[in-house]
Parts: sequence; C-alpha cells; structure tokens
Amino acid sequence: MRAALNPLTIATLTDGHLLDSLTPGLSLAVLPSGKKKWRYCRRVSGSPKVVKLSLGGFPAYSLEEARAWASKLNYYVERGEEPRQLLKRDDMKLRMTVATAHALYMRAALEGRATRAKRLNRPRTIADKRAIYNRDIAPFIGHKIIHNIAERELVELVLQKGSTTKVRANRLAAELKTFFGWASGLRGLEVGLALDPSRRLADLRFPEASRDRQLSIEELGWFLRAVTEEPQDLRRGMLLWLLTAARISEVIYARREEIRDGIWTIPATRSKNSRPHQVALGPWAAALMASSSEWVFPAQKVDGPRKSGWYPARDRVLARMSEYAGRPIERFTPHDFRRTARSNTKRLGADHETAEAMLNHVKHPLMRIYDSYDLADEKAAWFRTWEIEIASLAKAAEVADKLEIPNELLRMSNGGRWLTRLGGKLMKMGK
Repeated sequence: MRAALNPLTIATLTDGHLLDSLTPGLSLAVLPSGKKKWRYCRRVSGSPKVVKLSLGGFPAYSLEEARAWASKLNYYVERGEEPRQLLKRDDMKLRMTVATAHALYMRAALEGRATRAKRLNRPRTIADKRAIYNRDIAPFIGHKIIHNIAERELVELVLQKGSTTKVRANRLAAELKTFFGWASGLRGLEVGLALDPSRRLADLRFPEASRDRQLSIEELGWFLRAVTEEPQDLRRGMLLWLLTAARISEVIYARREEIRDGIWTIPATRSKNSRPHQVALGPWAAALMASSSEWVFPAQKVDGPRKSGWYPARDRVLARMSEYAGRPIERFTPHDFRRTARSNTKRLGADHETAEAMLNHVKHPLMRIYDSYDLADEKAAWFRTWEIEIASLAKAAEVADKLEIPNELLRMSNGGRWLTRLGGKLMKMGK
C-alpha cells in the first residue's frame, strides 16, 4: 500500500507495510512483534541491482529523519551508484579529524607517498614534520573534522606564528600546504578532501634574510682556542663541523660502521639530497671520528646518538670568542661552517665542480646523465688541504696540542696558505 506518510497513517498502521508516496523507496513495516521499522528498497538506475537497507525503528527515528535518510540513498541510486560504500565513505568523512588524517599522511610520508617526488624522507624530515604538527597544528585544529577546516583557520595559524617567529611561520605554511595538498589529491584518497583550504597560503610568506655568514680567518682562530675548553665529545663534533663541512645532523648521527679505510660514507637515508656522500678523512678528522661505540657520538644516558648539548656548547664557544676578540662576535650556526669551507675552495685551488661535490650538492640533471665521474680524488685532495689549513691556524693560536692534532699533520701545516699570505701575523691570535 502506498500513501503519504504522516502521524495519522503511521499510528493506524497495524500490519504489513506502507510505502511513502513522497519519498521513493521508503517504507514503514510492521514486524511480527508489532514494532515498526523503516526500510528502503529501490533498484539502482540503469542496473538490475536492487538496494535493500534498514534504518531502524519508529519512533526512535522520526518520519523526518527517515525521509532524509532515504533521500540521500535516492541521490546515489538515481545516479546509478551503489550507495552502501558511498555511505560508508561519507560516514568516515564525518569522523575524519585532522589528527586521524595526519596519522595517515605521516604513514604516507614514511613510505615516500606524501609528495610528487615519491622518495623516502630522511629521518630529519620526518622529525621536522612531527615537530611542526605537535607544536603548531595539533593543539589548535587536531580535534576538528578535516572536511570542515576553512582557509581562514589556516591563515590564523600562520599569522599567529608569524607574530613571534617569521621563519617558523613560513615552515608551518609550507607543511600545511603539503599536508592538505596530499589530503585533497589522489595520493590522499583515504581522506578524500574535496577542496584544499591551504592552496593560497603561499601568499602569506614572510620575507627571510638569506644567510651569508661565514667565519673569517681571525674568527676561526678564536674558535679553535675557544673550543679547547669544551668536553671532549662536544669538542670533537664541533671540530668535525669545520673539517668535514658536513651538516650537523650528518655529524651527530654518524655511525662507526660508516667509516671504512679513511672514508666516511654518509648514507642516502641521512643526506639532504638522498644521495650517499663520501668524505675523505684526513688524519685529524679520522682521529676525531674514532669511536668504540656503535655511534661516533654516543649519548651519555640512553642508547643512541648524542642529540643534545650542541647548541649550548656553541653559545659557550661564541662567548669565549667574543672575549678573545674584545668585541661581540656575530652569532654563527653549524651550517655556517659549510659556507666557510665552500668560500675557501677557490682560494685553495678547487674548481667549481669539486667544491659542489665536496658539499654533496646535486649536479644539473643533464650533467648527471652524461657525467657520472664522482670527483673522489679531487675531493680527497681538497679535504686534506683544508685540514692542513685549519691545523696551521691551530698551530698559530698555540692550541694544536690541546686539539690533539696528529704530528704528521702539524709537519705539513708549516706552510699553511693563510699563514703565508698574512706573513705570520696570526701568531698568538687574539692574545
């Protein structure tokens, strides 16, 4: 029987079922127990498949709720779509918080599926992503349904961060774009975000001053003096920043097994460009990297590398350098030692290709295809020359013994080009 369902027709229904003339497919059936239950039965348009579903009992579900439920089913059925999986997907959307979506995103990032690059992220990149999320995203929108996030909310996050630290605000905006871009793209179908609310965040980018800090000859001399007062493991690491021109993460996460026959091979998983990088160690650098532990710089209380203490040590060294100089010394970062080394490559006779290879910078794609020569000998020669130069500065500052520079290197450092160029004026540097 078909009729327009209303409170009266529902109340007078005592057996069988009643089809709703206003909502195709919807009916109210009387069960043998006498209870009434909402049902849906309709053929999918253009298909022999018949969809049969139950909502629940009346009056637990009102007439209005039953019609809304059936109307949603009709939307899919009339388009020729089987609604069950689509309803399940829609239900998941209603429960998909930013936190849940971000967990899926991080799994994709670990598997190399989070960006178009389709390559595994380095541990440092994964750690940075987690830090940004835990610090700047989760406390504010982690509990919210991701499909309800509006552009305005993301803009507020970035501007709020920019009021205290503009560089971190830029990193936050970039990570939001990557995350929401993934969630709204084919790579993030698990989330199924229809629109990307982060697509215009690049317009908020704060200006950043490009870093060009490099240490002068005098500053390097003061650094060598100042670092002698640090504990041995911190002193070793800071000297290796200078001697190897490696990134701080590459140094502090170094493993003993990476060093073979005087060559330190930084694996692709830890290099910025995901390519292995070989550093030819001179006698001093080799001695500094010697370790009986699995890690070159083992942590003191836990199993793993030493991750803390490096920047406080840098601050102490900087304070001593300022004391030696009699004036404030501009702050420097571990990365500035890479820039310092690169800035001295031409002076020490290295060509552009060798200088770039020494820093593990990637060649132009076309050059990589036609020129696979790894410049290993040229890099080794430069690292040896660089080590001799630094040893000559340590000798001039009268700290060679405290820095435990091998005698063979000290003999070679007598003719350091810096000392030759400055006519020996660096003796007793800053004293």
